[in-house]
This record gives sequence, structure tokens and C-alpha cells, in this order.
Amino acid sequence: MKIRFWGVRGFYPAAGPDYVRYGGNTAALEIVSDAGNRIGIDFGTGAVPFGRALLGAGFGAGKGVLPVLLSHTHLDHTAAMPFFVPVFIPGNKIDVYGAASNTKLYDVLEALFDPHVCPINSQKNLNASITVHDVSDGPVAIDGFKVQALRVPHGRATGVAWRIEADGRSLAIVTAIDHPANGPLAAAVELARDVDLLLHDAAWHSRSDHYSQRWGGATAATAVAVARMAGARKLLLTHHAPHHTDRDLDALLAEAQTLSDVPVLAAMEGETLDV
Repeated sequence: MKIRFWGVRGFYPAAGPDYVRYGGNTAALEIVSDAGNRIGIDFGTGAVPFGRALLGAGFGAGKGVLPVLLSHTHLDHTAAMPFFVPVFIPGNKIDVYGAASNTKLYDVLEALFDPHVCPINSQKNLNASITVHDVSDGPVAIDGFKVQALRVPHGRATGVAWRIEADGRSLAIVTAIDHPANGPLAAAVELARDVDLLLHDAAWHSRSDHYSQRWGGATAATAVAVARMAGARKLLLTHHAPHHTDRDLDALLAEAQTLSDVPVLAAMEGETLDV
């Protein structure tokens, strides 16, 4: 099982010479099993190049099948859905999984297509077969993978943490979560129990960062604590704050590495890793 990073930022994209190594697109990942089964994670701005790359993998001919797991419904994880090229090609089948607070996920996503903000006007105008699924805690049936969902707090939205298994390997994605002040959320730790790779939100150096109070998310130290408590074999920091330059992220990574007794990396746009 491999994972490719098409976007690793949180909140909003970053651009300029100080954001070259880690990249500036917001959240979008691709997971591919040894058998060629594929899962997408999120529709951040990184989903635009991801969608174009899929055109050569059957989606250009309308033969593509893609489940997309949403971490939550904030714009940094959904804004590129109306610009994800495979959704316009008849024959493609795309299933979107996630959760929304006190409403249906479809209705929240429909707001992205509102004619006042988007020229597409409605999800009903997409040519591919799009099915939106509201998930609860527990297993999610996706061909070729073992998937488990856990709804977690993230501001006034509902985040979803995901555990994905294939090819004898395991991966946990915890990129939209507000942990309690007294320590990591126990259910999230359990979701990541003994995974080969934990992707965890690490937007902040500390909880005192005023952005963290406004926007939510986790610190590098909390990510390390989750990895340690869960027994994860490797930790990958992601959901990078948009104002953190390459040098800032180098420093944040070094901070996390001094705290951790397991290998710690930071996600870089364009990189592909074996889980």
C-alpha cells in the first residue's frame, strides 16, 4: 500500500518561494493498494492535480471508480470538489464518505456548488455518478480495503478520523481533530492502535498560538503523544499551517523528533511513501 500527497496544507493554500519544499496545496491524498485499488482522501486544492492525473488511469474514459473519504467539510478539505475533473466525465463512479453536524453531508457539499459562489450551480449538474454517504463510527465497506471511521470533534464541524488497512499494512489519518485540553482523545488513540503509519494534524507549535484558538487543530507535541500512546510505528506530521514556511516546518519537525521515540517525518506535496 502506497500513499501519495497531493496537498498537505490546512486552512488555506500557501504560495511563494518560502513554500516550495513542503508545498502549498490544501489537503488531498491518494492511497493505492498493491492490487491497484485506490482511495482518495479529501477535496482540498491538491485534488485538482490529483484529478488530472487520474485521467490516464481509466477516469478519462469514464471507467474510473473512486471512494473519497472526507476528514471534514471545511473548505481546505472540500473546495476543489467542483474542480475535480473526473466528476465531469460520464461513466465514472465516485462515492464520497464523511459526516456533518446536524445535517446531511450532501447538503453541506451542495453549498460548494451554489450559483452565487460556483458556476456549476449544483451537484446534480455533474456527469459522473456521485453518491454521498453519511458515516457513523465503525466499519465502512470499500472494495479492496478494510476501513474504519471515527467521528471526532473539530470546532463546530464534525471531523472524521480514518483507519485504512490493505496488503498487511495499516494507516491512520487523524487530520481534523480538537483533542481535549487534558490529553489526546482516547478513541483516536485506539483507532491508531499499532498502525504502521499515523498521519496526524500538527499545525501548531503550541496551544498558545492564537491561530489554534480560532481555527482548531493539534500541536506537534500532541501528535507525538498520540503516536506514542497508540504504539504507531511511524508518525507523519501534516495539515501544515499556511503561514509556516519551509524553515518553520523544518523547525517544527525537529521539535517533534526530539520528543518522539518513533520515526517522525513531515508530509511533503508530491511525495509518495510506502506505508
